[in-house]
Amino acid sequence: MARTLTQLPHDVALGAPRGVAPGGAPLLLQRSDGDFIDAVLDEITSTEGRARLLATRAAARTQRQVLKLFQPIQRQHHLAVLEAWCDTPGTPRLDPARVESAGLVVRRVRRAGSATEEGWMRSRGRLRGWLPVQRIGGASNDPASQLRLHSGRTGVADIDHELMQLALQREDTLLDEHVVPMFVAPPDVCKAAGKTVYYGLVPTVSGEQAETAPVFDEANTFGPESADFRHHLVQALRGEAMDFPLDGETLNPVWTEAAEIATTVRPNGLSTEHWNRLHPGGGSRSSMQRFLRLLRQLDSEFNAFAGNSAAAQALRQQLAAIALPLKLREGETVARTVNAETFLRQAVQVLVQRDEQVARPEMPVRWPALPGHQASALRLALSRALTERFAQLNLAPGRFDDAGAQYVVRAFVRLKPECGCPARIVWSEATEPFVIAPWFEGSGAPPVRIDLPDITAPGLLASLKPNVSFAVPAALQNLLGGNPKDLMEGKKPPEGGITIGWICSFSLPAITICAFIVLSIFLGLLNLIFSWLAFIKICIPYPKKGD
Repeated sequence: MARTLTQLPHDVALGAPRGVAPGGAPLLLQRSDGDFIDAVLDEITSTEGRARLLATRAAARTQRQVLKLFQPIQRQHHLAVLEAWCDTPGTPRLDPARVESAGLVVRRVRRAGSATEEGWMRSRGRLRGWLPVQRIGGASNDPASQLRLHSGRTGVADIDHELMQLALQREDTLLDEHVVPMFVAPPDVCKAAGKTVYYGLVPTVSGEQAETAPVFDEANTFGPESADFRHHLVQALRGEAMDFPLDGETLNPVWTEAAEIATTVRPNGLSTEHWNRLHPGGGSRSSMQRFLRLLRQLDSEFNAFAGNSAAAQALRQQLAAIALPLKLREGETVARTVNAETFLRQAVQVLVQRDEQVARPEMPVRWPALPGHQASALRLALSRALTERFAQLNLAPGRFDDAGAQYVVRAFVRLKPECGCPARIVWSEATEPFVIAPWFEGSGAPPVRIDLPDITAPGLLASLKPNVSFAVPAALQNLLGGNPKDLMEGKKPPEGGITIGWICSFSLPAITICAFIVLSIFLGLLNLIFSWLAFIKICIPYPKKGD
């Protein structure tokens, strides 16, 4: 029997609560009150309350006038509020009984003003991270994979089975976008407000990390031949000639201390001749510092000698093909060389790792200028090693780790099947793009108060009993128990000394007082450079409380 026109389901509209704010996107609120959900539900029921509600609309902006939301650590919370109504004459409010579920998604937009959106996805037990919403069929498709699969059924079992098998062969079929549930306001609230109101918390922080590898050079601006990459490298790694300091001498671990620490006392184990060349103002100091930078780049940034990957091995092969000339000794006529890989590996052990047990090589005369093709091959190997190093140290990109990213919120309701028609999903418009403020930025909320003890109070010292303990290894105790001047100059403690560990107990309030005093001193000193006291420190008097 054919359905009459009145039996057909009508459209449903979503948007900011009418009478509070215009638009088809959820209303984003910024609240710092403790029981803000109950407060919002109370305010929406009256005209005066709705005016107060609108005053808490998220309104903070960056210098570029981009909307800014805050994190919970900044004592601010954000709530998305939505109204659902029937898009028919009179626009009555939607009966909540027609709604199967409701939710919101936070999507990342690749460029401001662009329609390109990315959802936070997971699939087959893996967190896939940010992926374009086109991977799930578009911005208005259902975020749940199982509901998308069942929405395409024909009603014929065999056909549906074959279609399901084909769909499951596609990588993106089981992608699920992260959804934050939205809740319908209690019936008495909806009745008093004359609206069907939904609300949900907008997440601005997350501990989730994607299982996909991070992209090192997403914008393709730091390749091996880019100006930024080349200028970052020390001269030798760019393929340019570079003279070495103290050529012909046997490497000495003390060289690092002499060249980098601003001391006026010759370190133990360093000859007067070498000290005169490496101390502040010495002729070889800057070249030694440049040489140490070469070693640290290879060791730390490119993992040239500790890695066993294909990229690390390829880099070592490039270094091994470079011959470093050694200084001719008295009576020698045949030039001697050492390959760069062998020498630099040993130099890292001696000068960077300060290993006094390894063999100490002879310092070559220079790093030669490389032919163009060899220099390019070296930079390519360095670039690949750096890309691999980045992946090793950045295994899991977090959901909101990109400080400059912009996001939008979209909300939806899933309507139950009605009038013989299947269930369907209805989406709101997207909010304006927003950024998430970094954790250290002030949000305008009152600061957290910490009461410090009154150091003049009678009996205070006796009351500050140790309430926190530190287990101190013997080596650290020897370091702390040595000459403070030697500690400031970075000198190692003498051999021997204490060989047992210690447990040291302190009063946490006393530690706090010391930290506050030291902080105040250094803030004053650094204010000469940054002029920041007017912004980061506010002190106001308050009256003494009565006894």
